[in-house]
Amino acid sequence: MKRREFTLAAAAALLAPAAPARADNYPSKPVRLIVPYPPGGGTDTVARVVFERVAVLMGQPFVVENKAGAGTTIGLGELARARPDGYTIGVGGTSDPLLPLLYDGLAFNPSADLTFVATLATVPIVLAAGPGIPAKTLQELLAAGRAKGAQPMAYASPGTASPHHLAGIYLGEMAGLPLLHVPYKGTSQALTDLVGGHVPLAMLGLPSALPYVRQGKLKILGVATAQRSALAPEIPTISEGGVPGFNAGYWWHVTVPTGTPQAVIARLRDAVDKTLRTPALTESLLKSGFEPMLLSPAEAEKALKEDTAKWTKVIRANNLRGG
Repeated sequence: MKRREFTLAAAAALLAPAAPARADNYPSKPVRLIVPYPPGGGTDTVARVVFERVAVLMGQPFVVENKAGAGTTIGLGELARARPDGYTIGVGGTSDPLLPLLYDGLAFNPSADLTFVATLATVPIVLAAGPGIPAKTLQELLAAGRAKGAQPMAYASPGTASPHHLAGIYLGEMAGLPLLHVPYKGTSQALTDLVGGHVPLAMLGLPSALPYVRQGKLKILGVATAQRSALAPEIPTISEGGVPGFNAGYWWHVTVPTGTPQAVIARLRDAVDKTLRTPALTESLLKSGFEPMLLSPAEAEKALKEDTAKWTKVIRANNLRGG
């Protein structure tokens, strides 16, 4: 090779981007794990419980970085802009594809810029009734709410356009039940007002409501998922209670920037799936109020498409915006 050709080739090699780490060596260094919520919440808890064990399995730490704000768009936006090499991953939810409908000028498209890796866990949403509601079952509540001259019943949720808010709208539509939404900034105040009788109903996460139910301060009239919850199998679903086909499940999954090598995605998915299948992890999640969720990529894609189509209709019909 001539000297000039050699020099140009060497320069090109130096300027070329570094080759991604070999998949069979992944991960060879710590991995950033972006959680688009504050520390201590449900998403954060699930991420830490699962990836503490994934780290042991894969031999590298997964360092949680909480990037909260603007309805998860801050954290997910940073994830979407990250280098797609497997060393920045995140936790997403079933509501991610809905963000462009709720927030104007979003600088990224979750459906195009983020790629699904593996399911993690679900937290059942429930319809909870405070002490001022005489109904002991969902059937009794529906009968009272549909009665001639009945006024719309108020229900609390942790926030506008939250999965709990959407579930309440969907319940009202499917059941023919007039409901009035009362948004709160988080679960804590909504629970306080529900227990205190300041708001009659609420759509909340089962783990938040269950302690008050066991103290006799609240009633759960139905679980919003298709099947009964392993956390409280004695509580019927809303579908069983008189609204056939009702399903407003919410679940979390691992997601990465689009363009991440498929071999890296496969290794991550395998590690997460193996972790979720261990009895110790199942026990740990259930104690924290969450249920492990194992879906194949095809099953997850189908579920996400169905959920996105359903909630898109609800959001557009009610002109909802992000809170």
